[in-house]
Amino acid sequence: MSSNKNYQWPRIRVGSDDFKTLRLHSDLLVDKSLLIQELLENSAEVLLITRPRRWGKSLNMDMLRKFFEIEVDEAGKLLPEEKRINRLLFTGGNIDLDIKGIKQLAALKIHTDVYAMEQQGKYPVIYINFKDVKGSNYQDIEADIKQQVVALFLQHVYLESYISHPTSFLKESQKEQLDHYFSGKLDKNDLKQSLRFLSELLYKHFNQKVYILIDEYDTPINNSYIRFGNKPEEFEQVLELFRTIFGSSLKSNPYLEKGVITGILRITKANLFSDLNNVREYTLLDTKFASFYGFTQSEVELLLSQLPAITDPAKIKDWYNGYTFGGKVTYNPWSIMCCLSNEGKLDYYWIDSGGTALIDKMLLSDEMQVYLQNLTAGEPIISPIATQISFSDITKPMGLFSLLLFSGYLNPTAKSPEKNIYALSIPNEEVKYIYETRILQWVTDQLEIDSVRYYSLIALLPTCRVEDIEAFKTQFQKLLCSTTSFYQTGENRAELFYSGFMLGLIAMLTPDYIVESERETGSGRADIILLPQAGRSDNAIIIEYKVAKTLKDLPSVAEIGLQQIIDKKYDTKVKEHRYVKKLLKLSMAFCGKQVAFAYQIDTVSACTNENK
Repeated sequence: MSSNKNYQWPRIRVGSDDFKTLRLHSDLLVDKSLLIQELLENSAEVLLITRPRRWGKSLNMDMLRKFFEIEVDEAGKLLPEEKRINRLLFTGGNIDLDIKGIKQLAALKIHTDVYAMEQQGKYPVIYINFKDVKGSNYQDIEADIKQQVVALFLQHVYLESYISHPTSFLKESQKEQLDHYFSGKLDKNDLKQSLRFLSELLYKHFNQKVYILIDEYDTPINNSYIRFGNKPEEFEQVLELFRTIFGSSLKSNPYLEKGVITGILRITKANLFSDLNNVREYTLLDTKFASFYGFTQSEVELLLSQLPAITDPAKIKDWYNGYTFGGKVTYNPWSIMCCLSNEGKLDYYWIDSGGTALIDKMLLSDEMQVYLQNLTAGEPIISPIATQISFSDITKPMGLFSLLLFSGYLNPTAKSPEKNIYALSIPNEEVKYIYETRILQWVTDQLEIDSVRYYSLIALLPTCRVEDIEAFKTQFQKLLCSTTSFYQTGENRAELFYSGFMLGLIAMLTPDYIVESERETGSGRADIILLPQAGRSDNAIIIEYKVAKTLKDLPSVAEIGLQQIIDKKYDTKVKEHRYVKKLLKLSMAFCGKQVAFAYQIDTVSACTNENK
């Protein structure tokens, strides 16, 4: 790695799904071109490949498009060889960027596959991406799809000439139908037959069968479920529209060479592919295509070798690795590229990258909290996984865990793969933060306060001052008494809240503290140890929390917790950090809407303490 102060940081394009743009204007690209080889060797007529959002689906689809499509001029005639760029994107060579000079491209791995390269540039391609199709009712969805379809036909504007051509291969009814697409005056039947009709036109124009690439097929369906899924008839209209589009274009279509569909989930009971017995599905549990989505360890090491020593690779691994998809150890590709484009800054990039409404709805449900808390504490969940998910099942544990897994929020470790049973865990620090923030949001919803007020409350503890701890206790007690939600369903719900509150406390203090939960120290395991980050504070905190059976027991249970901290020497780990000057040993006991504290503040260096 370079240590030159004059080192110019590589250009890194993040967020672009245009393969040509990345090849020409980004200095770092992970070569996934052997996906083409695996696709060509696959016997399926139609493939459905599901992966989480921001996992390279759209970029790979555009790579396929650039590889297979016939390059034509505005009249639909084949470009002269010297004007074709797509082939050079794979074979390498010099490309003239006009005023930006000459770009020299290295060859990609696929260029050595003779059979594959014989297919390059030989097929008409229909590519449509449904990621931006959304709305609050069926009419909005239909209108957005119409816009997508009109734009798709305009990509092949040369076909418009067949409307008025006297020797056109089209019948009069087809000419009239084609005029609908270019004028934008489509009816519902035009919409349903659009991809099928376009594939016929392209086949007759080029005398070659067509590749149909459908990207993010499930995005409008997921959005519709969230926005108006409570209106079954209207939601069914959306499903019927997509069902017909897919059925007409991908089933018994004589003009189809091969179809590729991508999405996050395989949605069952929507019957989108019920008539398509020619579809073969590949999820993140399958070994096929596993290498082409996400970054492998060797790919990340290659990226880092092209950059200065910006960040400890072990930390990058902790933050963005941890997935085992199809038997391949995998990094989140979006987060890695965002991290490198920000000169190695570790941050929560994936959480804000969009498309999380369905997940958030589930993560904030009461039923999910016990699982979130267990996962955040490092306890894996053993569960069967459904590779085809029904909307009606995502509120149940198996459906929900399947949704979280295929959406990239869990890592699977096979326990009994023949029965689809897996141990599910949080893959890395970035995803753990997502769970922590959702737990925090759930807790603040229960307390009926916003996160700013919650932080103001939590911030009283790290001062290690008696008056602030007393203020914390008073304010927290008032909040418990004023809220009406967290305890309504009985003791189990209350204990769930207490646990969530402690995890929310941890989440709020994480920026200034190293948090260790249920870690062995002394002769036992403390619930929470908070060690100050260097230069942030001189104070450390040990917290033990208990649940009392009766209000009468509260004070004694709190004292038992404090004595446990002392007797089991939970401060052993804290004393290893010489810069810690004060230590708060805090025991919190809960019962219903009441809380009791017992605490001790030690001046670590002087071995003196204040008891309360």
